Amino acid sequence: MIVYTPALRRLKEKYPKCILTFMTKYGNHEVLEGLSYIDKVIYIRRGRLLGRYRVLFDFFQQDIVVFTDWQPQLLMISKLLKIPVLAGVPRDGHRLNRYLSKHLQTSIFKVKQYAGRTDADLLEEALDIELDGEMTRLDITVPNQKVCDEVDCLLDSIGVKDDYIVLSPFTGLEERNWPIDIAESFVQKVIDIYSMPVVVIGPADKRNKADVISKYNLLGRTNTMQMVELIRRAKCLITPDSGPMHVAGALGTKCIALFSKDLPSRWAPKEQCVPVYLGMPCSPCNDETARKCHDVACMRNISDEMIIEKLKCLL
Repeated sequence: MIVYTPALRRLKEKYPKCILTFMTKYGNHEVLEGLSYIDKVIYIRRGRLLGRYRVLFDFFQQDIVVFTDWQPQLLMISKLLKIPVLAGVPRDGHRLNRYLSKHLQTSIFKVKQYAGRTDADLLEEALDIELDGEMTRLDITVPNQKVCDEVDCLLDSIGVKDDYIVLSPFTGLEERNWPIDIAESFVQKVIDIYSMPVVVIGPADKRNKADVISKYNLLGRTNTMQMVELIRRAKCLITPDSGPMHVAGALGTKCIALFSKDLPSRWAPKEQCVPVYLGMPCSPCNDETARKCHDVACMRNISDEMIIEKLKCLL
């Protein structure tokens, strides 16, 4: 989502009269709501009654809808609303492909270039326009004073007063997570070398596991903008290829990004980011292949010593 911001910014610069509406899932919307070139951010609250259909009023007003991922329900609704142009990458063999008025060929996973450029290529194809210029400067909404005060309280509650490092070891795919035993060893080395606390962030369902990693545990205690502010203040973020990595890229926070199943050339921020990638013979792979992998050596072989050496260079 954040990686789309360079293309959207350039789109608004070239076509200032266009009205840009960006749709995402609930929780993510806040990181874009303060950006001047996006006119409106709408969101889906999955799990809520008719959550996908609460955005219908906004769809009535669109001339073009670009589907950047597969959304069959919203595709059908858009067709029923007679939106003139429905552009998206078709799903192989899916009967709803016929509802797309424009089948896009651009795909992040077909090329090795940075995703920001590929996102721009996708919009170019969808809209029959040209988006020139660099596509590496990411944008994000800066947390307001209320959020800053909330983060002060959170840090105070775990005894963090000064400089700290953020560790976000968990992702949406178990096989992309940094193993807990390695993360625990890394935290101890940071304490020994820098006497600096390592604040662990992530989803609430991993909270008990994170207690082993570090006593500075904020898993499940932050909302999206609080997480952004924690990363903004950090001396460095250590994370697998994930959303927090892109947040750091937009904020200019130093980041060590652990890559396993995908390529740093596609996803690693171009500023202040040091990717760690073992380049296994089976990499890159897709989620389905990763779930079937027996040893996930691409991630489990990234040692704490490797990250400490990168950290020494950054700090």
